[in-house]
Amino acid sequence: MSRWARVLVGLALVWGALGALGYRLGWEIHAKRGQSTLLGSARTVVHEAAQCSGTPITPSTDGVLAGVLSIPSLGVTAPVESGTTDTVLNVAVGHFDGTPWPGSPGTAAMLAHDVSYFARIDQLRPGDRIRYQSGCVSETFTVVGHQIVRDGAPLPPVAGTAMVLDTCWPTDALWYTPDRYVVEAVESGIDVGSPGMPSTPMTSLPTGFTTPAPAGLQATGLSLVDNEEPMGTMAIGGTPSARWSQSPAPLALESAALAAYFGAYHAATRDNGSWWSAVAPGVPTPVALIGATPVLSRASPLDITIDAVGDRATGITLNTVLPLSGGSAPGTYRMTVTEAVHGTTVVIASWEVSHD
Repeated sequence: MSRWARVLVGLALVWGALGALGYRLGWEIHAKRGQSTLLGSARTVVHEAAQCSGTPITPSTDGVLAGVLSIPSLGVTAPVESGTTDTVLNVAVGHFDGTPWPGSPGTAAMLAHDVSYFARIDQLRPGDRIRYQSGCVSETFTVVGHQIVRDGAPLPPVAGTAMVLDTCWPTDALWYTPDRYVVEAVESGIDVGSPGMPSTPMTSLPTGFTTPAPAGLQATGLSLVDNEEPMGTMAIGGTPSARWSQSPAPLALESAALAAYFGAYHAATRDNGSWWSAVAPGVPTPVALIGATPVLSRASPLDITIDAVGDRATGITLNTVLPLSGGSAPGTYRMTVTEAVHGTTVVIASWEVSHD
């Protein structure tokens, strides 16, 4: 098998590895390191100029910080780590081990979650620039095209020294999709020396969102993995900054929003008023929910809208149609749940229930 054949097979395997189970788990697994720590380390990597050899950092161990990827036209600045595990992709752009690093002959493959750093790469057009900085080396790539391909498809052939950006399609999906959006770019410049800061400042953004569920409620299981509700799309409204909406912050916020949402269901099913009050302070429990069992597997896809101003989320809305069994009024209901964000704490602010 030729080297390029091994690369093609390897990329097909990694796209397959980001399949239904692994991709969905990505929404629920928090990174072991905070984003602010990672971005602080990235500054060191970018500005490391002592005894510059002109050689980029090329780690061989997954999870090691290697550099910074910036896309000026989208306002994206992201740390880059080796590997494509969920731990990596929850805080960084991942470099697929089966491809060369940017600047080496061949095509480097860079992966990220769709509702994170690559949320808007479908807006890139030929001629737009992508910059990769590692140590004292700054490389520029120029976008030449894009493709929508099936999961497991081989790496698109791009001549010369190149890079592809890869994410799920559509880019607002909160579920595993069978299609990938791939942006192709070719190297158009390289600078060796002490690079300047990326065009977009890498200030830290809050990602440690939580909901105040008591220990007993948490023990019932508040993640998507525990509750198996089909997911729809994520939209970001208001006037968010580009760097906030294209960062791991919305993804982390979505995880906390789901914990409050599922926590309320568990509290209502058990008719536990103290649990309900913890995650939905001051909100009456809808009568239809009390003592009822949500049939989550038969719900319509849960759509989430996050409202934000600048670098701060102001609220979250969740919408679904859900069958309820048991309780005083079994049937199918439309649920509209709004949640408030107080710093890094997420609580339910209102819960509207109506017959579908």
